[in-house]
Amino acid sequence: MTNRLYSLNERELVYEWLDKWFELTLLIIEVTGTDEPPWSPPPPTELDELNYQRLRFWLADHEEQFVPLWKDFYEHQEWAVSRDDDDADLSDEDIRNPFSCCYKPDNLYYLAQELDLQSGTDLWEPSEYRAGIVRQIICLMGMRMVEFCNWLDEHIVNHEKET
Repeated sequence: MTNRLYSLNERELVYEWLDKWFELTLLIIEVTGTDEPPWSPPPPTELDELNYQRLRFWLADHEEQFVPLWKDFYEHQEWAVSRDDDDADLSDEDIRNPFSCCYKPDNLYYLAQELDLQSGTDLWEPSEYRAGIVRQIICLMGMRMVEFCNWLDEHIVNHEKET
């Protein structure tokens, strides 16, 4: 358990990050299809792209504040990947900020390519099979964010908790 205590401002940042993360994951799920027929979704709308850009810029703008907090949390988890594992496919960036792969691409088409969702090269054709896998990964990442919020709540400066 860490000895560091966190401020309410840090907690607010993490909670806002969680809100933006859930907004982004909902958008990704909506534009890449559902498990219900007809499966193939239409291309993202201009509003979808604008929402992606809004979320993308917010997350990127707050990444520098978020990453050290995530690192503190991550290093104290039993499920954290050991860098000594031979089968650890994660890059340093994936470990430093596993959420960045969902907001670094310039637009939703590039995001679909980045997440290996895009089965077509020119048309909007998210892979039904990959979309199901990505939805599971995104849900797991959301659960990790909730764990992060709970962990952070346990490490808030005591005098700030009481006010």
